[in-house]
Amino acid sequence: MSEEVTTGRGIAGLVGALGWLAVLGGGGLLGYGVYLLMQSDFGVAAGGPLMAGGAATLTLGLLCVINATMAKAMIITANNTAKLLDSSPVAGSAMMVAPTGDDDLPPMKPIPDADGEAAAPEPDGTEDQSAGADEASAQKAFEPAPYAPPPAPIIPDTSDPRGWPLAIDEFNIDGHLAMTLEDGTVAVETPLGWRRLQNLDAAHGWLAQQPR
Repeated sequence: MSEEVTTGRGIAGLVGALGWLAVLGGGGLLGYGVYLLMQSDFGVAAGGPLMAGGAATLTLGLLCVINATMAKAMIITANNTAKLLDSSPVAGSAMMVAPTGDDDLPPMKPIPDADGEAAAPEPDGTEDQSAGADEASAQKAFEPAPYAPPPAPIIPDTSDPRGWPLAIDEFNIDGHLAMTLEDGTVAVETPLGWRRLQNLDAAHGWLAQQPR
């Protein structure tokens, strides 16, 4: 570890020294270019290239110095961290080993009473209530529906229509010609002839019972 740190610091120092040389050289070129620009008869033609080269060299030198300074700071921080870890092995092992939680705990066992028997957990009533609710819902689900007897068949009057009371109204019921008689009964025309029923509801029910 110490060899790597020493080599890194040496390289950073070399880069920093070269950067400072570049800064000095670039500054000299820039100053000489300004001097030629002011004193020479050629003006910009004589001092311009030197000023441009000096400015570029000065910029590169400054970048090298900044990078070398940052590299030294990083190397010093890494070296101090390594020294701390090497000097405290207990702390290093504690940092490497993370707590595992409750995965390795043994299963819980009931505490035995005075007679040596394990005491069973006392019910709190919640399980009984939930079990009773489940049984009630299951019983309701399996209860058969109450038996509903089929409706009694409606038997119309099939006597001779000529003996029935007079018709006072004529209308259509479920596609059949129908008439309201004087006594309130209803006469319905079918392919087999006229049929007389007690009222309009009985006529609807009887037609619903007929095969289509």
